[in-house]
Amino acid sequence: MNKTDTSQTRTRAEWISLIVSIGLLLIVIGLIIWVWLKEGGTPATFRIERGAVEQVDDQYYLSVTIHNEGDTTASEVTLEGSLEVDGGEENPTTTFDFVPGHSDREATLIFSADPSAAEVRVISYQDP
Repeated sequence: MNKTDTSQTRTRAEWISLIVSIGLLLIVIGLIIWVWLKEGGTPATFRIERGAVEQVDDQYYLSVTIHNEGDTTASEVTLEGSLEVDGGEENPTTTFDFVPGHSDREATLIFSADPSAAEVRVISYQDP
């Protein structure tokens, strides 16, 4: 009975393919670990920038830009303007569906008087 050696040695192309495959697998595992560790960064933090005021007929349009300077996304972000008008207070609001981290969104608040002295602030948001 003849014993033949059935084991074969790997070719150079097979070794290169194995090394490249292991390298790609390590890169994917490293990226997953990096994303997992990076998750949970700074919470949503807002900065509001007032734009120009435009008057059309009897209404005043105040453009505003909201900047989310945090790492996390905020949903249902409610922005409110506040202006004293004829002894009362006018409070136009707008809601942004989503404001991702490190992004900007624009809106326009409509007032019945010149909103140059109006206060604009974020009054609420939710974590998505």
